[in-house]
Amino acid sequence: MEVYEFNKSFLTRLVETTNVLNGGGSNIPASAIRSEWINFVEVAVEPTGWQALWKASRPVCEQLGVKYPLVVLGTVDQVLFDELKAVFLIEAILDDDVHLPEEQCTVQLEELWPLREQNNPALNVNITADCIDKLRFFYQHLWMPWDTDTEDEQNWIEKHLESRIRFCHDLKNKTMSRQLSSHALALLAEARYVQRKREFIEQELSEEDGQEEEEEDNDTSILKDSRSGELLQLNLRLNTIKNEINVLENPVWRSVFEKVRFGAGKSKGNSAMAYIVTQAVPMDEQLTYLQSAKEMMDPKIAVKMCDSLQHALDHCSPDSAIYLPPGTRQDIKFLEYLNSGGSFRGVSSASFVDDFEQACKLNPTIVSKNDDSVLLTIDGDFTLENVRLDCSNVRTGVVIKKGNIVFRNCCFTGDPTSSTKQGIVIFGNCTITFDRCLIKEFSSGIYSNHDCTINLIGSTISHCMTGLETLDQCQILFRSASITHCSQYGVLLEDFNEDVQQDQKAAGDRSTSGSQVYADYNTIEREEFTFEGVCEFRDNAKGNFVIRKGFSERFNSSCFVDEDESQLHDAEDGLDESICNATNVSFNANYLEASKLSSTKHIEPSVEPSEREDRSASDTGVSGSLSQSEEDLSTGYCEDSTQIVKDSEYSVREVKRSEQTSESDPEDGSEEYDDDDDDDDEGDDQVIEIEDTIIEID
Repeated sequence: MEVYEFNKSFLTRLVETTNVLNGGGSNIPASAIRSEWINFVEVAVEPTGWQALWKASRPVCEQLGVKYPLVVLGTVDQVLFDELKAVFLIEAILDDDVHLPEEQCTVQLEELWPLREQNNPALNVNITADCIDKLRFFYQHLWMPWDTDTEDEQNWIEKHLESRIRFCHDLKNKTMSRQLSSHALALLAEARYVQRKREFIEQELSEEDGQEEEEEDNDTSILKDSRSGELLQLNLRLNTIKNEINVLENPVWRSVFEKVRFGAGKSKGNSAMAYIVTQAVPMDEQLTYLQSAKEMMDPKIAVKMCDSLQHALDHCSPDSAIYLPPGTRQDIKFLEYLNSGGSFRGVSSASFVDDFEQACKLNPTIVSKNDDSVLLTIDGDFTLENVRLDCSNVRTGVVIKKGNIVFRNCCFTGDPTSSTKQGIVIFGNCTITFDRCLIKEFSSGIYSNHDCTINLIGSTISHCMTGLETLDQCQILFRSASITHCSQYGVLLEDFNEDVQQDQKAAGDRSTSGSQVYADYNTIEREEFTFEGVCEFRDNAKGNFVIRKGFSERFNSSCFVDEDESQLHDAEDGLDESICNATNVSFNANYLEASKLSSTKHIEPSVEPSEREDRSASDTGVSGSLSQSEEDLSTGYCEDSTQIVKDSEYSVREVKRSEQTSESDPEDGSEEYDDDDDDDDEGDDQVIEIEDTIIEID
């Protein structure tokens, strides 16, 4: 089962979007942009009867109270053109544990990914998929949430279109520093997340206003309704993001903004440096703290004093050790990566596993300052010791991309009311040790990709939906560890090994829907798991250990990128549409017997060399670098030939004919795509989220 994926250059995107919005040759205001897209979609999209995958956004999952990511297979019953939505009939869900309240729902058209193989071959799904791809790119990367709220501009295309295309290109092409590009991606992801939350709240409030007559004055009703206060906060935050993005879109202002926002830069000396964060306390207490910090560090190392963790992060080098005072709260806004053997160490020793309440009072706490998507991102050797990471106001606590990472006496706390928050998301090719750590109140406590090593030593995971979720080929050591009181599973292993016989069962297990559920970990015979000491797995609602063996396949696809999780992906990758290239999709074996989900790159129709020269970037008045495809920029490779640009004269009939020609030999295209995937997998770090999940290739 294949879904459409389009790899287009930014020049192609610019020309396509211009043709859609400026087809009549007249300038249109911002308020008319949506009408132009509606007219375009009405012509190109099939109105009913086509199959697709629905990748629900994080706000949708939060509203439904289900785990993120949510991938659903179904059929479009009706396209609501005026709303750019579709009535979607649900047929199968990626996660067997997710149950949606209704069999049909209304979804955003841009969240649908049409399948190449349709029940009705007469449908022009290739044109439908291309149209939705254009719509998705526009609303995810070019149209900003505040465009509708601002004053109606008479020439939106001339003022914004090319500048935003170039902004996307600069993010993709690594023309900005990693620190600045991370900041920009974080702002864009947060803006779209805030917009979706705002839409849901406004819809709920409008529905209530229509059902009930207001008996109180407006001031009183606003005070009583917490959602109105939340809506005000979202609007204020969105206005702040708008001002910063408007500056970042201008290349000239961008460099000035970076100096003002992040300072002149960090000094990179040859000698190691330690930073001691202090607080305002009496002299005797200060001296006691400094003496305790001295006992934890090399006596010959150079030391600097800082008044906060943020101050230390603004000046330290990646290999620096930072010491934090006990019982303090450290709010940070850190956009760079932690690596090079650096460390955060709390100058305290209270155990989170033994006495959680007391340890929270005595150990330092690190929390995000501005409700970021990710609290910390680690891409090298790093150590955290005696600290609590408060992840209640972020969507993912820690993202680990590579390296040897040690968490010693650390605590990760999330939000017990959220169905989408994740504690630690781990890529492949890394080793992580949790020594006497506590992880609680997440959707997924630990979410890991394959080809990594996880050591849980004297650690506890509790009160999550799923304690630990991982792929096969991941080595996990449980040494005196415990996973308890999870609302779904203690440990969930996604098994993609087709050589394992489906009827292989250990004593004491039960098999349901292609999954094996184990109550006793001693009965598990899997090379991924090693047990030492006395481990405890209990009170997990749907099973202590579950090995899921659905008919599924790892595959590269930009379909399942979380547009709200840009920071989780390497900022060098740029656009969130192509930063995630690994996702696991597994439907119930009873529904999809031997089918496999994969992604198909859509190839533009070939043209003669003379036509290619006529359509070169130099003839369009746009920088030739924009002709590089999105995939070329992410890999640093660009073919000699320029991507073909469809101009306004390219008729729908010619597009249809080229699609039919390209589908006449599907095997070649599939083999070419698979080769690309193999090359990518050899050198890149992978992660799943998920999902949201996280899923990613570095």
